[in-house]
Amino acid sequence: MTVALTEDEVDKRVVDRDGTEMGTVVDVHHGAAHVTADEETVEEMQTRLPQGSIDETTYAVHDESVAEITDEEIVLDVSE
Repeated sequence: MTVALTEDEVDKRVVDRDGTEMGTVVDVHHGAAHVTADEETVEEMQTRLPQGSIDETTYAVHDESVAEITDEEIVLDVSE
């Protein structure tokens, strides 16, 4: 399922399919949510998502990596 990421996603929690919190959306730019997290999580997400990192504390999530968007969170199409 492909969902469209918009500015409405800013400040939402980002979790994996298991519910593990992966960070918080700080910006949406060109269809990618910029998610801030600790450095270890960003490094881990580089291996789990095709988009990679923006810097040490931010990684990009594109709509094809999103399983679901709710009022409070974005669920990634990855598991622990």
